[in-house]
Amino acid sequence: MLSEQEIRALVLQRQFIHSSWTEGLSGLLQHLGALQLDAIQRITRAHHHQLYNRLPRYRESHLAEAEERREIFEYWSHAAAYLPMAHYPYARVRMNRIRAGQRHWFEKNAKLCRYVLDRVREEGALRASDFVRTKSGWWEWSDEKKALEQLFHEGELMVSHREGFQKVFDLPERILPAKISTNAASEIEYGSHLVRTFLGCQGIGRVEEMAYLRRDDKPLIQLAIKRMLATGELTQWGKELILTEHLDWEPVRPSRKVRLLSPFDPVILQRKRLRRLFDFEYQLECYVPAAKRRYGYFCLPILYGDQFVGQVDLKADRDAGVLRVEALHWDKKPGVSLEASYHRALGQFARFHGLESEAALTA
Repeated sequence: MLSEQEIRALVLQRQFIHSSWTEGLSGLLQHLGALQLDAIQRITRAHHHQLYNRLPRYRESHLAEAEERREIFEYWSHAAAYLPMAHYPYARVRMNRIRAGQRHWFEKNAKLCRYVLDRVREEGALRASDFVRTKSGWWEWSDEKKALEQLFHEGELMVSHREGFQKVFDLPERILPAKISTNAASEIEYGSHLVRTFLGCQGIGRVEEMAYLRRDDKPLIQLAIKRMLATGELTQWGKELILTEHLDWEPVRPSRKVRLLSPFDPVILQRKRLRRLFDFEYQLECYVPAAKRRYGYFCLPILYGDQFVGQVDLKADRDAGVLRVEALHWDKKPGVSLEASYHRALGQFARFHGLESEAALTA
């Protein structure tokens, strides 16, 4: 059994936080399984931040270029996400469920869906804003957007790309590469894929963590785990599961440098897991009323080696060309090495966003 320190090292190594991924953006997404999308633009959209921390010389344009090359596509994972194109058959499992009647957000308007689909088929890729509000009123623009989203979740439409942050929808046959199978994976294949992907990129985990925001998938995950334990592909101690091949892993202590992580980073995303493995309490407070915030609107956790040592609330001031430090909270007074590493990380982070770093607060 691995020690707590070895588990933290394994998680960070499998997440490529301190050791950069070198096999390209689409390869990274295959490893991670999904790149969660985020609409908040306090600094830049968080999916870019996740890639910045893992890919050397990453630029925001690289993500759109990978989508244009059809190496990745947008769909739903545990949340809205970019997925590797090779994983399309696994996405088809959920698409088929929605198509068969499983409700997502709202009731399906079949007549409106047919109208929207026919227009995309005849006119080519369209945005929600391409549907003009009618005076006759049997539908409104918001209903048409719902129809587009319904067709997207069913797999009848795909996102070709985004303009600004607005989705541009098109038919799958105009987007999917010829080599990609359009058949859905079997349910056991899908369950095994979820287990392998989670443990492959997270190192270690529990059933409830693999099923995070995947209520409908939990039975498949449990069945896959049972089969993979029987074949020896998985090893279990207590509630913990690990790919057996990782048992021979030689732990490497993470380098003593600071990383500023996105609130949506896979290392951070599951707060109970974060608390369990790293003993770090964190809450994204942009959804908390201002008067009740303890730390700030959009705080980024500060990782130093294998320890979370504080959080910093940052804001991009594009007019001034500055990355502003709204608040800085250390768990305990930082030493000289930690402060120096923090300043370097802040400066690099600012430059990535085309900004100058504001003089860091010392509170």
